[in-house]
Amino acid sequence: MEVKRMFQVQKKDGSLVDFDRSKIVNGVIMSGATPEQAEQVAAGIDGWLPTVMVNNVVKTADMRVKLLEILKAINPAAGATFESYQKA
Repeated sequence: MEVKRMFQVQKKDGSLVDFDRSKIVNGVIMSGATPEQAEQVAAGIDGWLPTVMVNNVVKTADMRVKLLEILKAINPAAGATFESYQKA
């Protein structure tokens, strides 16, 4: 049985929100990746998070860099689309 770990994400403005894996999956799918590729990216993030967290917190900017690295390796076109998307 897998133990669910709770992580928080520190946004650009400094606020903390609970980590939501579905946001990664949905964002990657919206960039043009398949659901299977999106799950691969999310799994990569899941494995990477414990190595970079400080007090169970990771910065959004760091997560975005890692997500792009993984996505570009799996689907370069979707990676380029995701990279070009900037939230206002």
